Amino acid sequence: MPDSVPPDLSAPYSSSRASSPAKAAVQLPTALTAKPDIFSPSTPTRHSSAYRQPSAQNLQRRRHTLQKQRRVRFLQKLCRLTVIGGLATVTITAATSPRWQIQGPQQVNLSGNQLLSDDALYEMLALDYPEPLLQVEPEALEQHLLEQGPIADAVVSRRLFPPGLNVYVHERHPVAIALPDTRTPITSVDALEPFSQKGLLDESGYWMPYQSFSQIADSFTLPSLQVEGMQAAYQPHWPALYAQIKASPVQVSGIDWRSPHNLILHTELGTVHLGPYGQSFAAQLTALDKMRRLPTQLELENIAFIDLRNPEQPAVEILQATGQP
Repeated sequence: MPDSVPPDLSAPYSSSRASSPAKAAVQLPTALTAKPDIFSPSTPTRHSSAYRQPSAQNLQRRRHTLQKQRRVRFLQKLCRLTVIGGLATVTITAATSPRWQIQGPQQVNLSGNQLLSDDALYEMLALDYPEPLLQVEPEALEQHLLEQGPIADAVVSRRLFPPGLNVYVHERHPVAIALPDTRTPITSVDALEPFSQKGLLDESGYWMPYQSFSQIADSFTLPSLQVEGMQAAYQPHWPALYAQIKASPVQVSGIDWRSPHNLILHTELGTVHLGPYGQSFAAQLTALDKMRRLPTQLELENIAFIDLRNPEQPAVEILQATGQP
């Protein structure tokens, strides 16, 4: 039996493990084991693509676009200045040229006037011929017409070709003659005070000077209805009062409104006392219409007045032998 050789126990234990092929150590590349330096500029990052330097071609294209925008803005400013300068030149030329002046009334076109004559409107315009067209103020002329004549509305506009003015007026049609209360003293003879002098009323109660219709058309006749004692305080009531009188079958020729406590009508049946004007006015006119057969029963010369203060109980005041009611 051969002699067995004992193992060499003096060799280290690690060397025996290293010699084993199954347990050999694997060496990794340095690039995989080294830690990346995040502060290194060469280290790729997640958002590095957003900070790319623009290329020379992009810079040239952007520079060309900005230059084109500057040229467009410059041309726009130049065009605006050219237009403004041209308009200023045309304005100055038109203001100084005789062709752009109103030489006379023949260059003023009037329309809408039926009662007032053309000569009356020309006189109300009070233009100083020759008048430069661009110096004419249409709004001032409109206000002047409203103040001077029986005109409810006026529209004045310039006409460039041919140079002149277009004037349209909407007249006020008088429906009654306003007589002042002779018991009230006149404060001024020269000053034109409404209702203190003889005038005219339209359907809205607007007071107009009587002489404003001095140059009316020949076909126009003044109204026959006369109102005595009309005041500014009565104007809000006038449209309804006039409309009811106009629609009444009984003819009314005059209104005496000098006293606010007693409205008096002069009718075909005689004088009618109504008391203060109020909501019963329509009923009073209806009661007056029912008395239209009164002339067949009484002589109108013997009737002092008809009392309709209470329309449900009308009364007739008869003149006595002395001529007093």
